[in-house]
Amino acid sequence: MFLKRAGYDFKVFLFAAIDFFLFWVYNANIEIEKAKTGESPFLLFFEKNMKKIIQKTTKKAQQLSKKAKNGIFTLGNVDPSKGRILLLIVAIIFATTGAIVSNLAYKEEPIPVRVQINSHIAKIESPFDRKVTQLVEGYPIAEMTPYILSKDPRVAAFMIAIAKKESAWGKRHPVLDGRNCYNYWGFRLKTSSMGSGGHTCFDTPEQAVDMVASRIDEMVNEENMNSPTDMIIWKCGYGCQDSIKTVSEKKWISDVDMYYSKLKDYL
Repeated sequence: MFLKRAGYDFKVFLFAAIDFFLFWVYNANIEIEKAKTGESPFLLFFEKNMKKIIQKTTKKAQQLSKKAKNGIFTLGNVDPSKGRILLLIVAIIFATTGAIVSNLAYKEEPIPVRVQINSHIAKIESPFDRKVTQLVEGYPIAEMTPYILSKDPRVAAFMIAIAKKESAWGKRHPVLDGRNCYNYWGFRLKTSSMGSGGHTCFDTPEQAVDMVASRIDEMVNEENMNSPTDMIIWKCGYGCQDSIKTVSEKKWISDVDMYYSKLKDYL
């Protein structure tokens, strides 16, 4: 009954308001599209059909205005107190709709993040990791550091120290048919692929690290060999650990200890 009493003047006012609102949305959409790369289906719909909608509402408002008696911006026979309430309701609708449209337009979409995960457990770089990386930088063994650092730290420390003594961190290494055997530790285990000097030949750096680390892990964690002196059996076998050391054996212990000591403080 309230809307009926308003008559044609209210309809003209309402169509004019809709006309203004659609025009505002149209221009807001243009600015939004300039500011963001994403697109809102709601705003795209209005952008696509905006001109037709505005033309229709404008034409209808003009037709109704000819029948009105009090002009476009009057509320006709609506009581002034009710008219103020009506204007307040329309303003609230516009404000709420505008807030929703703005929220839809500027809503941030989550940025996809690509995470590369290798076959080893990812971990935060420790001071020990940084020290190892610093020591072997520029040497062939550097490509193996991700695999070495995935092992028990004590095992990794012995691997770095022994590799320095046995191969100068990969500068000297056995070969098989002209290819690198990735054996930087003087490791000898009889397999189908044996490189120069009777050393085991590995297919990949990862395979080399896994096999050598497995043996050193046994020596450290099962046989309780915790120093380069204990590890001398790597050079001369189990028969020499308790015997008087030769000059070359003493040199081996000294050289390995030099680099093991550099890493021991980080364990």
